[in-house]
Amino acid sequence: MDERKILVADYSFSVTGASFLQYIDRSGAFADFFTDKAPDFYIKTELDESEVLQSPEYQSREICYEISFEGIDCSYGKAGDRIYFDMKSPDKISTLVLLWSPGASEIFSTAGKYSPSMVRFGLWMALNMLAVKGKCVAVHSSVNVCNGVAAMFLGESGTGKSTHTRLLRERYPGMFLLNDDSPFVRVFDDGRVMVYGSPWSGKTPCYRQEKYPLRAMVRLSQAPFNRITALPPLQAIGALLPSAPPAFNYVDETSDLVCDFVSDAVSSASFYHLECLPDTAAAELTYNTVFRDAR
Repeated sequence: MDERKILVADYSFSVTGASFLQYIDRSGAFADFFTDKAPDFYIKTELDESEVLQSPEYQSREICYEISFEGIDCSYGKAGDRIYFDMKSPDKISTLVLLWSPGASEIFSTAGKYSPSMVRFGLWMALNMLAVKGKCVAVHSSVNVCNGVAAMFLGESGTGKSTHTRLLRERYPGMFLLNDDSPFVRVFDDGRVMVYGSPWSGKTPCYRQEKYPLRAMVRLSQAPFNRITALPPLQAIGALLPSAPPAFNYVDETSDLVCDFVSDAVSSASFYHLECLPDTAAAELTYNTVFRDAR
């Protein structure tokens, strides 16, 4: 059986299935993420789509979370003793389904001819489902690296994450972008928090197979002034939680795992709230607060 092994957040994922493999080979985003490392996790594309869709387990599933993008309807919830995630194509002809027993090292996927958008999101979701038990998830953010450490900038779409990180890089030429949408963050048992580049970076093609210690997380909001405030732990949890995969919060098994990740990350890293204008002064304020003393 054809297989690709990809390394994300120092985890090796074995992936099978024609749609997944064609996307991985053709997208260009995975070029630096191929590995020979023995797999830690498996995405096994061996389920028959029609059998899954007609099965009593799937037919009686509990839908806990729904989202749509690019005409693709997605749902996440429980199917029997397993967690499922599915995506229906815009024409409703095909459905990609992931089935996972919580805590298991393998996810099973239906096999079919799925669009690149479905495959991209399905693969991202599968990696998150598998890695979350190791306190590792993708965090919606833009990440800059300077002086050997990373700072993550969080916020809802349109709050200016990419603009602010660009202003920082323009003001401080030694700074560079690690990822502009979906870096993975991993919390280790010894308290270290590492930020990893990934094959997902939104509209900005930045696919670095690199990792750096997390210096700080900064949640942005637009304001008619520039002000940065350190967040106490409870507010830091509220700042980070919305940027983890949102579906996970709607099923107890994954909600518990995300809460473990968030609480440990908050215990190990600095968190700030930046109210700002889209200007160089805001970038200077961030640099002086977050990066200046990093060596």
